[in-house]
Amino acid sequence: MRELRTQEGKKFKKFFEIVRAKAFEVGCIFFVDCGEGTDFENDDMEGENLSGWLIPMDKADRFQTDFDSNRVADEWDSFEVFMRWKNVDGKIEVEFEKW
Repeated sequence: MRELRTQEGKKFKKFFEIVRAKAFEVGCIFFVDCGEGTDFENDDMEGENLSGWLIPMDKADRFQTDFDSNRVADEWDSFEVFMRWKNVDGKIEVEFEKW
């Protein structure tokens, strides 16, 4: 997964597919910086709130270079967001919030 810097397990990847889908809804890719707590785990999924960059798809390849080098330039600051999860009637949903 190009949006992650670390190897993650199957349960987290299932959660991250929800995150990916939400980002795609707004024409973006969400690149993860780090976990922000509020962990959850159930039988088939695990996750937590995340921080990172919500990058428009047409800028994603250019951003990827900085992301992969762990040197994200200040020009990307306006794309920083928190991703928060919530359980709505037994279904995990996510939303992005600007800093």
